[in-house]
Amino acid sequence: MSPEYLLTDLQWRDNIQSPVFQANLVALVIDEAHCVTKWGKAFRTEFANLGEVCSLVPEGVKVMSLTATATIKTRKAICKSVGLINPVIISESPHKPNIKYIVQVNPPPIEETFAPLIEEVRRYRQLTDRAIIFCRTYDSMTHIYLYFKNRLGKEILNPMSAPDMAQFRLIDMFSACTQPDVKEEIIRSFSIPNSQLRVVIATIAFGMGIDCSNVRRIMHWGASDDVEQYLQESGRAGRDHLLAHAILYHKVPDVVTRDLSEDMKEYCINKSVCRRTMLFKKFNGYTEHLYAGNELCQCCDICECVCMCAKCSF
Repeated sequence: MSPEYLLTDLQWRDNIQSPVFQANLVALVIDEAHCVTKWGKAFRTEFANLGEVCSLVPEGVKVMSLTATATIKTRKAICKSVGLINPVIISESPHKPNIKYIVQVNPPPIEETFAPLIEEVRRYRQLTDRAIIFCRTYDSMTHIYLYFKNRLGKEILNPMSAPDMAQFRLIDMFSACTQPDVKEEIIRSFSIPNSQLRVVIATIAFGMGIDCSNVRRIMHWGASDDVEQYLQESGRAGRDHLLAHAILYHKVPDVVTRDLSEDMKEYCINKSVCRRTMLFKKFNGYTEHLYAGNELCQCCDICECVCMCAKCSF
């Protein structure tokens, strides 16, 4: 149930306050709780007012907030906004040892950057490794999708004789402006490991609720607004625990001019510190020993340069 329904729909407020509802309510659970601080400040202010819901439920009803990515600072903000007093906190680092982090500064043009993926789709078709390309703007998403579509032509469909409809596409795009029926088909198809859809080019609208176990690459064309958002999006890779890659392409002027968090700026311009450390240092539960025992070449592009494993020393 959305915060908008809970806080602005009079019928729902009446239902919550009805004797039957009050007598049978067991708990109030807020999923994706990081949205309380992220979205509440921007375009869905009801998220910032979820604490009001707590005042509508009977005293003694348990309240639980869940999120996969919250720094210590964000966690405190969630507790304050929702009205959690002396909460029991169960936390674990969002660190995933099977994701290799790579940053490419001032990448070549789209045509050159994504040419290898084009060839991969041509060669392997519906066996192509799953990938998501996150774009910061609708224009860049459309530009990249049209490049794929123009280069592949009928090869973007499977079979190639099929009509240009979502259920036959190997590559598709997803944004807030995508037609509802197409959105449903993309989400449905991408949630099935061996379905037709292999690559989704998307804005941040392709986010929560997407669960696909075999995504091998998350590619960001432009930096996320902050580290938490980047981990939310890159964390969609490697849910099958096999090696996956999170690749960030960004241009230096964009990092300087965009309103990015300081942590995200540091991650983008960093040239010497392990990228995993840069990403997870402000999350509870992460220490560098968590990656101990794994090959450094599979950690990040910086650690790869100093890896002395048998494969790298050969």
